[in-house]
Amino acid sequence: MDKNIENKQLNVVLIGNPNTGKTSLLNALTGMSLHVGNWPGKTVEKKEGSINYRGYSINIIDLPGTYSIAPYSEEEKVTFEYLKNEEPDVIVQTVDVNALERNLFMTIELLALGKRMVLAFNFNEEAQRRGIIAQAEEISKVLQVPIVSVEANRGKNKELLLDEIIKVSQKKATIPDYMRELIKNSNEIHHDETFKFIKEKISPYYNTSNAVSLTDKIDSVLLNKYAALPIFILIMFLMFATTFILSTPLVDFTEGLFAQLGKIIDQKDLPQFLNSLVVEGIIGGVGTVLAFAPLIFILFLLIAILEDSGYLGRTVIIVDRLFHKFGISGRSFIPMILGFGCNVPAIMATRTIRDKKERIIAIMINSFMSCGARFPVYMLFGTVFFPKTAMFVIMLLYLVGVLVAFVASWLLSKLIKTEEQHALIIELPPYRFPTLKNTLKHAWYHTTEFVKKAGTIIFASVFVIWILSILPLGVEYGSEASLVGQLGKLLTPIFKPLGFGDWRFAISLIFGFFAKEVIIGTLGTIYGGDKLLATMLPQNITPLGALSFLFFVLLYVPCAATLAVIKKETNKWLYALLQVMLSLSTAWIISFTVYQIGLLLGYR
Repeated sequence: MDKNIENKQLNVVLIGNPNTGKTSLLNALTGMSLHVGNWPGKTVEKKEGSINYRGYSINIIDLPGTYSIAPYSEEEKVTFEYLKNEEPDVIVQTVDVNALERNLFMTIELLALGKRMVLAFNFNEEAQRRGIIAQAEEISKVLQVPIVSVEANRGKNKELLLDEIIKVSQKKATIPDYMRELIKNSNEIHHDETFKFIKEKISPYYNTSNAVSLTDKIDSVLLNKYAALPIFILIMFLMFATTFILSTPLVDFTEGLFAQLGKIIDQKDLPQFLNSLVVEGIIGGVGTVLAFAPLIFILFLLIAILEDSGYLGRTVIIVDRLFHKFGISGRSFIPMILGFGCNVPAIMATRTIRDKKERIIAIMINSFMSCGARFPVYMLFGTVFFPKTAMFVIMLLYLVGVLVAFVASWLLSKLIKTEEQHALIIELPPYRFPTLKNTLKHAWYHTTEFVKKAGTIIFASVFVIWILSILPLGVEYGSEASLVGQLGKLLTPIFKPLGFGDWRFAISLIFGFFAKEVIIGTLGTIYGGDKLLATMLPQNITPLGALSFLFFVLLYVPCAATLAVIKKETNKWLYALLQVMLSLSTAWIISFTVYQIGLLLGYR
């Protein structure tokens, strides 16, 4: 008997095509809370979880979704290398019953490797609603592989699946007899023969002739040649408008609470040093940032709804023809959309792009996407300087970021050479009703990450700013005579032609390198917690200067974490350095242009 069996330890691998429910199944089996997205390529690196079940310690590894185990794209390489170098006790392949024949191609590939396998048939209820008939028991006999029907998002039949995993782990791994006709050499399979086998042997037990596809009907409207792009722009506008409208009263309420807390503490008989730290440093800096937590929650809740519905996965098709004019394909759009949340996972998501040139371009342009960390800055300046048109100003910033990314991709496509060219081949996920649990989990995850950042990076940054604001001892807090003021004055000549020559804005941009939320925390710390930031800002910058400042925040150097992941994904610091130079020069030129044109038109 296997040593692993004697120790009652099992290593199980989850594998499958993109969007077949692997991550949902991992969550259901282990109780983890990994985010699930209804589009191909959501998982780009292996994830692990564990569970104790019936005396077994089962370690479960979720590999990136792939259509084949042949190592072409980055996520396929992760899967291939794991299967090549590791010996899992059992492989569990998640199979979307709605696209059974395509999913079974990977099944044949895995069987050719001589691995112990279990098939987890997923989305059975959806298939039944569509009129698809899949006889799992008969298909299991044909393939000589055990099949368990599950609903991964609800954990239905997870115990049956775990029981089957244990049962299979104690059997000897064999290659079914019919595989002799399908294996070519070195465990590779004949593609044509495999498709013929699946068609002939499985079709008697898999009937889609009565299938009714609501997805096709919806796509006829949303992916219409003429209407697709306007509909997409309208949906994005409504998303940001809804975020703005719903979050404004909540942000105002939270700001009021922190302002009231600052007044209460200010009235206490605390030592001046401690009072300054708490009121001007912690509440003025961190509290100002935390006030925007409701905004982050609503924004990511709406993004999660669009993800789960399956709409965001279709944006690749909508923009593919347009993207080709700029030297890239629609594949780059999924990372761009993810960039609206955070540039770090968005850049990691470029692993699904096979073409090396296109992947480098997608990495380099991603920081021009307005990440969620920038949104509070837009919200603050928008409501203060453009109260009646703030929603349109914010939408303009997002659109400009996308346009700049297009131009940058076109320029980079002329500079970066490659011999590879791949046509866009992508499976569109079906439309599904977003689950309340998943959307709330997504929004809550990003909100808690925002709060954690406020308690770590942002707190550390505002503490440093507070120290610099009180030194040298005896100077007025946050004045030009303080260390922070002296540092800021050195930088103001760079930004004066852009309309925000006040040294406080220069300092906020410098510390914004660590996290874009720190821009608000810096301004809140320098101005002091006992003063309303919304009241102080108009005294130090004009509306035109504020607009120029927002464009600079949109385009200038990404945060430190983003630069680190650029280096990691490209294996070169050169690309990270080029990103800094590209983004800084772009931000300065566009902000300068916006401000100078505004002055010529008579704005201030």
